[in-house]
Amino acid sequence: MPGGSARAATLSTVREMELRIVRHTTRFDAACRFYGDVLGWPVTREWPAGDGQGRGRIFGYGDTARVELIEHTRQAEVSGLFLSVEHPDVATLHDTFAAAGVPILRGLADQPWGHRNLAVHDPTGLEVVFFQPL
Repeated sequence: MPGGSARAATLSTVREMELRIVRHTTRFDAACRFYGDVLGWPVTREWPAGDGQGRGRIFGYGDTARVELIEHTRQAEVSGLFLSVEHPDVATLHDTFAAAGVPILRGLADQPWGHRNLAVHDPTGLEVVFFQPL
């Protein structure tokens, strides 16, 4: 697209953009415990239920990434998608998950591309892979 890179450069000078993963879930409270209590991600915004909408909460990760959870009466399965999150110490995170009773989907493994990773499902069924550069 002509001029696309100039527009992107202009937008980035106005303010930092953020990336949000939004998940409608029937397991709102459990998902909030996972991202807030187990992972320790801060809440950047939340709102009560109202006008036919469920509660919502946004968890921050770093400066520009967010996981947004919205309470819903039905939840679609996740297929063909996973969340990949860099973490400084995946071995310690593995122990944190074990202590919190979070089932490990795939245990610690060193990958040929230079990462150590592990995978879990969050309470909504979304696969989350945590990686650490070696």
